[in-house]
Amino acid sequence: ALSGAAIALGAATVLALGAWTAAPEPTASSAPPAAEAPGTGILPGYQDETTLQFSPLIIGVLNPDVVPVRGSDGVYYVAYELTILNDAPRDATMTAIETIADDEHGAVVSIADQAQIAANTLLAGGTPTGTAEIPVGRTAIVVVRAGYPSLEAIPATFTHRVIATFAPPTPDGPRLASMYPDEVAQIGGFVTTSTETPLAIGAPVAGDGWFANNSLESGALNAHSDVIIPVGGRITGAERYAIDFLRIDVATMTSTDGDPALNESYLAFDQPLLAVADATVVRVVSTLPDVTPRQIGTIDVVDEATGNHVVLDLGGGVFAMYAHMKQGSATVAVGDTVVMGQEIGRLGNSGNTSEAHLHFQLQRGPLLSAESVPFVIERFTATGILDATGDSVVPPPLPGERTNEFPVMNTISRFPDQRM
Repeated sequence: ALSGAAIALGAATVLALGAWTAAPEPTASSAPPAAEAPGTGILPGYQDETTLQFSPLIIGVLNPDVVPVRGSDGVYYVAYELTILNDAPRDATMTAIETIADDEHGAVVSIADQAQIAANTLLAGGTPTGTAEIPVGRTAIVVVRAGYPSLEAIPATFTHRVIATFAPPTPDGPRLASMYPDEVAQIGGFVTTSTETPLAIGAPVAGDGWFANNSLESGALNAHSDVIIPVGGRITGAERYAIDFLRIDVATMTSTDGDPALNESYLAFDQPLLAVADATVVRVVSTLPDVTPRQIGTIDVVDEATGNHVVLDLGGGVFAMYAHMKQGSATVAVGDTVVMGQEIGRLGNSGNTSEAHLHFQLQRGPLLSAESVPFVIERFTATGILDATGDSVVPPPLPGERTNEFPVMNTISRFPDQRM
């Protein structure tokens, strides 16, 4: 799969990943801060006092109004990205990022150390670097997928303290380099927790053995969370809540039955795709060839990444994207109305993909570059989860039927057959 600023729709190799530091129950008030520090014009979530010392980290946030999503593991996830520009003439290294309830005077609810930051950071316009360093003039994007034990544990508003050190000034460096601090602890990245609930939808597939790959997780970047797209003069987390649904045989721990060089050998290939809600069809592409498995090709434009696909308008400015469909399988046309559970086509292996799987997401527009939208699936059964080694399936944290939850990374599910 492509990564970094490119489109990453291909199913990636499953990895066993560590966890972002768990967030305990906050101990401070969650009352929102004032609109600004009186007389300063400083925005909420930033330092409320002036100083003559340079503060060279310029901290922002993508998706500053987060909607918590209950995962199939019982954890409530908030998903967003911090942007941190190094405006110093010296390279920076982030050593810790604290999440703070309310404002800079609030309680620390979680801490990411340098290793965790490195595992969740990429540079704007590039790929993940595996470090917590921000070169001079570059912007780091730190992907946050924080898990909380309950809705009540998530502060109504929160900000961040970014702690960083700077390389020593060099003799041939800029004249003012020595005036910059050697270490900072800066505040920024103000986030509000929305009171809205995620949209509840039906399942896009049916049956047993559906494996959620590149889904929500709190450990490290995956082939969806690292997709940061510059479009329309802004940066978009275009696949923030996307899932790659592969179908596996739990007994053999494989997604194939036969020659892995043939699409027909993959358990997901030619499976029916179902409308997740009553909707209107707004995009259909069904003429592209299915590609050879395990051979990801090149793409010339962003739209080619999805291959054959159908986009449904669910209303309220929300669209459902079904990507990598089988050539010629679409059973709907633009302008058609569909009902939940109606078959709209078949799963294939077209576009930017490594093997037959459904890339599914909700988004704010009909194109892949639109902002990603959180959702939950109304009803499914969690039957297993890949263990920490990635070699076997164990019982999930919350086995059995799940209601209005999001299948998190490595979960294996059985979805009801809602075909009309």
